[in-house]
Amino acid sequence: MRLMKKLTAFMTAAILCLGSVMPAYADFYRQPSNIKGVLINSESEVADVVEVGASQVVCNFPMSWASQPNMMNAYGSFLRAMDNAGITVTMIVLNDWNAAAYKPELLPVSAPVAGVSYYGFNTLNEQGVQAIRDTAGILTSNFGNLVSNWVIGNEVNDGQVWNYLGSMDIDTYCSNYATSFRTWYDTIKASNSLARVYMPFDFRWNCGQLEGFKYGVMDMLPRLNALLKDTDYGIAWHAYPETFTDPVFSDDIHVLDTPDTYIINLKNLHVLTDYMQQPDMLSPEGKVRHLILSEQGFTSDSPERGGQVLELQAQSIAEAYQAAKANPYVEGFFLNRMHDEPSLLGAHYAFGLIGTDGTKKPAWQTYKDLQ
Repeated sequence: MRLMKKLTAFMTAAILCLGSVMPAYADFYRQPSNIKGVLINSESEVADVVEVGASQVVCNFPMSWASQPNMMNAYGSFLRAMDNAGITVTMIVLNDWNAAAYKPELLPVSAPVAGVSYYGFNTLNEQGVQAIRDTAGILTSNFGNLVSNWVIGNEVNDGQVWNYLGSMDIDTYCSNYATSFRTWYDTIKASNSLARVYMPFDFRWNCGQLEGFKYGVMDMLPRLNALLKDTDYGIAWHAYPETFTDPVFSDDIHVLDTPDTYIINLKNLHVLTDYMQQPDMLSPEGKVRHLILSEQGFTSDSPERGGQVLELQAQSIAEAYQAAKANPYVEGFFLNRMHDEPSLLGAHYAFGLIGTDGTKKPAWQTYKDLQ
């Protein structure tokens, strides 16, 4: 038995370091008991998730971690802790810049670009597509029996900051993302046919091209659907208030109950789900596609509202959750985040349920009490 454990540990390390592909796991999907979810970053926060009554968690995986056995092992432990707690996991795969990246071919550029947070996965050449396929294989082999939902990229309608590919028209841009998505999708589904795979968008529905390469989702979705309608893709939406430093969304002036609204958030979410009920937008099975609200934050520090607004944060979260719950197509509502992020506080983005000193805000108890 001791020898077997040593061999297993050795084989696991070899897989992580060398990128060998393990046999596919049995098909797996953990159905959450409610739509309540939250973003967490560490295993230490799993107990908080259980205590607040969330059945779902969203977490990030930057591609640079795939080259680091210690990070892969730590992430595996993180996912197993959530699995042991019965929590459904949504994992966001992010293409970050790293000079010593596991697969340099994943990046569409040879040097970092100023102002870019994440890059689109490289579909500009066959080497890039193969690198996506290889990396997706490693992640599904290691984590495929622990992750139910996969989100491919971040806010992909923003090709300037969050999904940078370089200068191209919207049709070429959508074609490249569709190739990236399909490559991830095919690899994930080959490992686990029950897994769900999502395209992520911010809240800008009808904005045309604002600046650089930022697109309205209304312009992108028809193009992406035409290229991917044979897949069971889902939508991961970011339903923030229109002003991140104001937790109140009920009076957002750019959020309208009309198909041409600039922003879609919890005030008018039906605009999105009405659109997705159109016959041409349905899944191959003829159903409205899976929808999760994978990121929204309601700050407790609002200059517009006079500074610290702890009770207003709690109230806004309750109203947002009830709005999400009232929409029959929402399968997950994820707050950003469990703990305040120190690097965001200077911008007044105090989205956490818990402060940096460990103090639970009123929003904690409010969220815990929501059913």
